[in-house]
Amino acid sequence: MFWLAFKMLFQERSRLIITLVGIVFSGVLTLMEVGIYLGMMGNATGIVRHTDADIWIMSKNVPNFDFSQPFPDYLIDRVRGLDEVARADSIQVWFGFLKLHDGRREQVELVGFDPDSGVGGPWAMESGQATDVKGGNYMILDASARQRLGDLTPGSLWEVNVFKEESFKLVGVSQGVVSFTTVPVMFTSHAWMERSLAGTNFANQTSFIVAKLKDPATLPDVVATLRNRLPNNDVYTRQEFINRAVEYWTIQTGMGMSFFLTAILAVLIGGAIVGQTIYASTLEHLRDYGTLKAMGARNRDINTVILSQAAVSAVLGFVISVTVLVLVRGGVERSGVPLTTPWELFVVMFVIIVLTCLSAAWVSVRKTKTLDPAMVFRG
Repeated sequence: MFWLAFKMLFQERSRLIITLVGIVFSGVLTLMEVGIYLGMMGNATGIVRHTDADIWIMSKNVPNFDFSQPFPDYLIDRVRGLDEVARADSIQVWFGFLKLHDGRREQVELVGFDPDSGVGGPWAMESGQATDVKGGNYMILDASARQRLGDLTPGSLWEVNVFKEESFKLVGVSQGVVSFTTVPVMFTSHAWMERSLAGTNFANQTSFIVAKLKDPATLPDVVATLRNRLPNNDVYTRQEFINRAVEYWTIQTGMGMSFFLTAILAVLIGGAIVGQTIYASTLEHLRDYGTLKAMGARNRDINTVILSQAAVSAVLGFVISVTVLVLVRGGVERSGVPLTTPWELFVVMFVIIVLTCLSAAWVSVRKTKTLDPAMVFRG
């Protein structure tokens, strides 16, 4: 029966091509949509995931790292006062404008971190070191900003305007630091941020306090203690803050629904094409199936033929989908679109495609169940 299924499938090449086109369209679109979604969520939580901290403290109702709100920085002393805390650091997040060499201005997200500890700073460098921002108006820009900012030559001078315009020296280029808002990320020292905020309404304020514990097992108790001591702040574990950011971008903005709706529609379209082509093939071969039944074939044998065709089509379509994705991936990422495709995604996608194709073929299976072998002997 398996051999018969292969023979029937590859003899009708035009039908097979139509089936594969449907599966490949469905597979590539779904992989792309989910991959882009995962890439964007990775960007949205990148700094949080790479910061060596167990606890994040922020103003009330802050939805993610990019949309921070200032609060008094003296609260860091209450965090450091806990015996379970090994280290506590402040991270500043502000938005400013970067003046380009051609006179244009681009918005930039400034992240002020302590270069001595490296907490909240870049985790991978293309050139320079994270500690190079110490001691003055020094900054690090991410390599992904080249599309918008142009050449990023270490040693070049840039004008940055937060509360006033100041000249900065580019001392390094980081890698993999992309904000969800696509605004270029600029790292500088926390000390510079404090000097810049002095004399403004935001003096002695910070955006985040992050804490590293001596023993990770004490995390639930320390979080509960800090929530009690800091009633005007939100206190999250790192994973809780990541989940909050993902929930905000996925549900509250409606972005996640649009991505997954497109992916679901792609799967349904692929399934509909597979179901239609296999059903048309079944109708065309009804007399052949009737002959098989007249020769003693059981419904189970006929089902094996039809479902085998669907399964083979699914496997071929999935392989072609992955091949197409690999070929276009470089171009997609070079255009600035994030694309994250872990191996788990391919496994889940393979299962979905196979199940969708088998489900689509079930209509044809039901058709042959009621097939009367006597039709072969009728005119």
